[in-house]
Amino acid sequence: MKKLFALVLSAVLAACTLTGCSDANNLVIGTASSTGTFYYVGAAIGNAVSDAGELNVMVQATAGSNENVALALSGDIDIGMANSDAIYGAYTGTMSYAEAGSLDILQVAALYDSQLHVFVTEKSGITDISQLKGKKVCVGSQGTSYLFINEAILNAYGITLADIQPFYMNYAESAQALADGDIDAAFQTGGYPIAGIQQYAASTSFRMLPVSEEVLTAVTEEYPFARRAVIPAGVYENQANEDAVNTLSYQTCLFTSSWVDEEKIYTFTKLMMETLDSYAQTNDATRQISPETVATQYIPFHPGAERYYREAGLLQSTEQ
Repeated sequence: MKKLFALVLSAVLAACTLTGCSDANNLVIGTASSTGTFYYVGAAIGNAVSDAGELNVMVQATAGSNENVALALSGDIDIGMANSDAIYGAYTGTMSYAEAGSLDILQVAALYDSQLHVFVTEKSGITDISQLKGKKVCVGSQGTSYLFINEAILNAYGITLADIQPFYMNYAESAQALADGDIDAAFQTGGYPIAGIQQYAASTSFRMLPVSEEVLTAVTEEYPFARRAVIPAGVYENQANEDAVNTLSYQTCLFTSSWVDEEKIYTFTKLMMETLDSYAQTNDATRQISPETVATQYIPFHPGAERYYREAGLLQSTEQ
């Protein structure tokens, strides 16, 4: 947590001297690991918006949600991708942002659901999260927001970080470590199928562990951004589960800082939706992006995004 606080604080201080990370026609999107769903979705949107001719969108691989918050505050990116838990925590100054306090971020769009994957190898014999005490467990990758929630889930099973040997890896690293027997389980969150997991599922039988009904109820009641979800059987090659797996999901969102030019965010949001047909079929995640859900609000919208949603009739005014 102290490392995150220092990263965010330095970004806030740097932002005081910046007026933006690019000129009026350039826009940088921070995503996550190049083997993750964030990157593939960001690239699909960025290419479509760039092809429309008004903005030149550059897609940058990053460490994920938390680093994107810091990069947006420092002006190194214009727009970041993050799960709803990250933007909610950063805006309200809660959870992993309790030390940093409320930060200057605003929402641009809600895109798709990212599902919590808790997976092991079938040969491990592990079938329940409660069996992870004393095991080597990847609890996520550094820089991602869901480390806080993953720890809360373990705690709900009576397991603390002191009860396991925690590892911090990205999607592909954790899948390879599982396949090689270097760790016993991995927590990762992303829109299924996650490319980094899919790569190793071709040669290794993975089992997805369900989150119990009791834990699902406790987490969704405490955290307003968390939702119940399922990972269907057969999503991954050689997936050992015969039935769908109950888990949690967080909606992946686009966000920015308040000082980013309103016209630039308006143009980006408008083109992202007007070009949707050209990239919607890229993968399972992009197929979820729709006019009906894009204006789902977890924190206040940036004025540029809000202006487009009101013009398009996607966000209704509450004024009488």
